[in-house]
Amino acid sequence: MLNKFSLLIALACIGASQASELSDRNVVTRSLTVQDSELQVVGALGYGKNGGEDGIEVGLDARYGLSDDWTIGLGHTRYRFLDRGENDLGLELTLGAGLKGMYEKLGQGNVDVLGYGADIMGKYVYSQDTALLFGAQYVFWNVQHTDKNADEYRFNLGVQHQVLEDVVVSADYTLRSLNDMTQSTAHEASVSMNYALSRSLDAGVYLKYSSFNPQENGFTADSANKQEVGAYVSYRF
Repeated sequence: MLNKFSLLIALACIGASQASELSDRNVVTRSLTVQDSELQVVGALGYGKNGGEDGIEVGLDARYGLSDDWTIGLGHTRYRFLDRGENDLGLELTLGAGLKGMYEKLGQGNVDVLGYGADIMGKYVYSQDTALLFGAQYVFWNVQHTDKNADEYRFNLGVQHQVLEDVVVSADYTLRSLNDMTQSTAHEASVSMNYALSRSLDAGVYLKYSSFNPQENGFTADSANKQEVGAYVSYRF
């Protein structure tokens, strides 16, 4: 948490001067990367159920545009190699890499299991109101102090649709193909609603479901929520 907080401060210092142009207000036509010199800070608060102790979770992330095509964040980066022009319709493709998740090993005394990976993510904007998102990624799970590592492939498909002016509803599904875990596959789904209060400020709510069973796969119950509901705020400058 301290490392993430330090990196957030560093990103804030880098983005101290306001970007000449912010990302599109409309989430449907907004790019998968942020604009050159644009800093986006996201805070989320969620309530999760994991089959063990339910609890409140706080999330924090930040992204900074080194250019219109290259974005860095808290433990992750994304590069756009095919763009749609200035928020035009059509296909956009990006490559991403970095930290993909974290679990805690069951019965190992607070041993963190970190997931590192790479992905290709795309977006096809059909109209100002509707866009399709899709992607595939590989994740390597590094189990410390043991040679019993694991990995997985993820495939996701999602859709964004503007139901009212500045209000976009999104739905996403992810299939996880697990290797060296008890479960061979897991399914995840989410729905969310985003309200663009201004060009800079977004607020939204979300609902998530996952069939991944952390205890069955050798992790603590509170490593991953099976159901979660929450809200978030995003600010760009």
